[in-house]
Amino acid sequence: MSSDRYAIVREDLHRRYGQYFYARTIDELLDATIAEAEAKAKIDTFLPITVEREVSEILEERAEAKGRSGTARPEVLFVCERNAGRSQLASAITAHAVGDRVFVRSVGLNPVGGIDPQVLEVLQERGIATGHLYQKEIVPRTVHRANVVVLMGVDEVPGIPGDRIERWDIADPAGQPIEKVREIADDVERHVKELLVELGKADYAA
Repeated sequence: MSSDRYAIVREDLHRRYGQYFYARTIDELLDATIAEAEAKAKIDTFLPITVEREVSEILEERAEAKGRSGTARPEVLFVCERNAGRSQLASAITAHAVGDRVFVRSVGLNPVGGIDPQVLEVLQERGIATGHLYQKEIVPRTVHRANVVVLMGVDEVPGIPGDRIERWDIADPAGQPIEKVREIADDVERHVKELLVELGKADYAA
């Protein structure tokens, strides 16, 4: 498995091709390409760029060969201060609800301290996977133009491209007892349900 230097490449590939290929297919191709490129490279400064280009070309060819086409998935970006609690809850609950039918991201203005362990515990109680979650900051290559940008606990609207900006009045789980974090997760889920209905994903099943 590659280091985190390829994390953004991986996200980009899932964003662009997740509607055509299983996540495992994309990951296996990317990991194989990374391993081959790193074994051959004498200078690895630009490997993420060259790897992304090579994998993209392969996936494009495979998609065209199968005659696959379709409307791009709606994209939702969840933003909070540290990307430790609310935005992680929202992104994980959304992804669990609709799978790859919506492309979901979460970022923080100041992502420090790791993901709140109580948040991870509550998600796991609900049978929601957490192994893929990690804190992310807002940098140009991690923020694509989203259909909806959801701000939680952020006063100023950051320079994030989006067709629509929403503010969710969600309590911060930081330092809260586990019972309160569960209530916050319920509140997040209610907001997620409403958003998915608006996005035409009304078959959400709790």
